[in-house]
Amino acid sequence: MSLSGGRPERVAVLSQDEAYSAGLREWFRAHDPELAVVLESTRWGDLLQAADFPPELVLLDAATSGRSSVASRVRTVRASGAAVIVLSRADEEDAAAAQLALSSGAFSVLPKSVPLGLIGEVARAAVGLGVVTAED
Repeated sequence: MSLSGGRPERVAVLSQDEAYSAGLREWFRAHDPELAVVLESTRWGDLLQAADFPPELVLLDAATSGRSSVASRVRTVRASGAAVIVLSRADEEDAAAAQLALSSGAFSVLPKSVPLGLIGEVARAAVGLGVVTAED
């Protein structure tokens, strides 16, 4: 059951890869009614100024960092009360950068190449929902 009184936990996606964002939105819509992508943005400023911000969770594409660092963006999102999962490309995988994101408050750092189901499981954990099993 959702922690938000029966409504789905709201998720925002910040990524310049609109196809990836759409894929995440559709995956959640089809596979997890307790999580709903309510905000997709390709620009940091637009995300922060959106009427649906802050959601319960932000999926932050590390490749969309622009002028501010991923760690700075994680801290800003966390200050709003939302959980953060940082998504990175495999060629950007860097233990120091991942550690910095985690020490800045990210719930997790995942490669964008992992199966969407794994992102979904980590997203559920980030907002305090239980793991869904095949019997659920």
